[in-house]
Amino acid sequence: MSHKKDTLWAAPPHTVAKITMLRKYLRVWFEILGRRANGRDVWYIDGFAGPGEYTDYPDGSPIAAIKAGDDALKVLGSMVGAIHCVFIEEDRRRFANLQGRLDRESTNAKIRRYPILGTFVHGMTDVRKLAGNPFDSNAPTFAFLDPFGPEGLPFALVRELLALPGCEVLVNVDSDGIGRIYRAGGWANHRVLLNEAFGDSSWERELEGVAQLPVAIMKIVNLYKRKLRTLVPYAYTFEMRGRGGAFDYHLAFASQHHLGLEKMKEVMKQIDQTGAYCFSDANVNQHILFREDDLPTYADQTARHFAGQRVSWKETNDYALNETIFTNARKVLAFLEKVGRIDVTAPNYPQRKRFTFPDESHPGMYIHFTA
Repeated sequence: MSHKKDTLWAAPPHTVAKITMLRKYLRVWFEILGRRANGRDVWYIDGFAGPGEYTDYPDGSPIAAIKAGDDALKVLGSMVGAIHCVFIEEDRRRFANLQGRLDRESTNAKIRRYPILGTFVHGMTDVRKLAGNPFDSNAPTFAFLDPFGPEGLPFALVRELLALPGCEVLVNVDSDGIGRIYRAGGWANHRVLLNEAFGDSSWERELEGVAQLPVAIMKIVNLYKRKLRTLVPYAYTFEMRGRGGAFDYHLAFASQHHLGLEKMKEVMKQIDQTGAYCFSDANVNQHILFREDDLPTYADQTARHFAGQRVSWKETNDYALNETIFTNARKVLAFLEKVGRIDVTAPNYPQRKRFTFPDESHPGMYIHFTA
């Protein structure tokens, strides 16, 4: 990135979109956790915090997080404990600017701020020394990991974060940068860097024989998603593209709870509809996210995945959430029932009408997919 050595730089459209998305989601996340946490503290960790502002935009991700916390606390009152915000930045000039920007931001006394100078790796060591830190308290935690490039973000630390029972992560996966390192080979010390990025050597089999960068990029992001799914039940990757359709980068979101991914998709949809940016479903077919006219495509994908199986509503719902544009399986299953590719049994829900699907609170419903 050309701006890596600058203290401040102009925010490109994808950065503004990302910060807007982060603030919208964190506001929802803080409110949901506040209502469920019964006065417990919650934590936000910004692993690559930056200077806190841009030359043409006032709020970096740390300020977006603080403002989201302020907004949530106005609604929650005493329902939530403290909101602990950790901001890790390794560049001294950007760190100094961040401190100055934080000093100019008035906040609710319940928002505790911890600027840490250092790399993400060293900063996470310092986080473990903070009183009540999530590794000691299992407090609900959201980690935003947005590095400048493919280095400095070990998958081992992502794994440690997602081992926390209430943790979610949003990761900027520099699939293009990783792909270029792979193609450069030994000149780029690729084995060390890629083993760190993926936590093991699984990338070797995934990328073996791949010569074209676009193919490598998609294999990289799909591998990263699969590795997240070994840690948590819900993960999705979004491909960010500008208005002209040019690829920018991938975002990977991972959560322990289906509600997290549902809400993240809802926030993405809100931003996507502004027309300034779009989020694509990061799979090999490259369907634009939130285009419901893609329903037949995703219905066919689902039917082929479960062909010949009898599965529960939850299994199909989880598949829709993790592998399609939708937040649940209802539209996909309704389409498949209409075209005769599934049969439904719901003995505990005798009043069910065809093409409608109760949620998982109605047990005993099974979907029979044709072979």
